[in-house]
Amino acid sequence: MRPSLSIAFLATLMAVGVLGGCGGETTPTPPPTAAAPTAAAPTADTSPLEAPVSPLEAPASPLALPEEYTPADGKSAVTGRLIDFTTGNPMAFQNLSLPAVLCAPGVAEEDKREQCFYMIDEAFDPSTLTDPNGDFIFKDIPAGEYVMFVGSLMTENAVLKDELERPIIWKAEADHVTAIGDLVVEFE
Repeated sequence: MRPSLSIAFLATLMAVGVLGGCGGETTPTPPPTAAAPTAAAPTADTSPLEAPVSPLEAPASPLALPEEYTPADGKSAVTGRLIDFTTGNPMAFQNLSLPAVLCAPGVAEEDKREQCFYMIDEAFDPSTLTDPNGDFIFKDIPAGEYVMFVGSLMTENAVLKDELERPIIWKAEADHVTAIGDLVVEFE
């Protein structure tokens, strides 16, 4: 073959290839897909979001005492729930301790808040932690009188007080469960 012929032949092949590749302008069609489910549009009476649940209506705590619970012989139990004063929500995973109230012999019941004292000892006071719903339980503690200390000496803390700013004293009786209910906590 002559060189001019082979060049002409190659040029023709390239022209046919280029023209054939550009010849028809077709748009690729995407593969068929399943129809997407359609959701009903929300109306003014409905919302696509779930209604929020109040933390105060939380289910029973796994820490809650079964009705048949009895403290160990001569011991007591104290149970309740902490509520944050600022937010109104239960206080989850909060440190609690029960410092013992110490009184001189003969102090009358009505004078205990002014004449007795307590010492906070985070190492030896009965202590516990609230659950995610703010519930707490002190199981098998010595019978006696206690104040409630919330928090830690190293962080924010509070001793629960009455409306006259006196510490509230709870009496934990032997062989008895003392349910003190919801306690509103305001840190100082």
